[in-house]
Amino acid sequence: MADIKSIDMDGDNTYVTFKVSESEYQILKLSRKDLVILPTDDKILNERLTTGKLGNGNRIMMPNKLLERHEIEKLIKKVPAKIFHVNDSKYLLIKLEEHKKAVPFFEEMKNE
Repeated sequence: MADIKSIDMDGDNTYVTFKVSESEYQILKLSRKDLVILPTDDKILNERLTTGKLGNGNRIMMPNKLLERHEIEKLIKKVPAKIFHVNDSKYLLIKLEEHKKAVPFFEEMKNE
């Protein structure tokens, strides 16, 4: 995830310097305009949406081909999300998966 390194205010302009990961840099590539900066903390993504593959319910539907393309094997039932209002546009940010650093779990092997 990106981290803010500095923020400079100059009149009506705000300049922000970021430290980004390699994967974030690859997403940006040569894009210089029309970027949206959104926080992904669960305190900010405080709406819960129900995911699904089929059905007519009130849920976010995800095509199987899209899930397969991004190697998402199983959808979390309730995902954190938020709608952000940026200028005259609205953006929906959904966290479909999260990598959590886990403590390794070891089981004792039984000799038979």
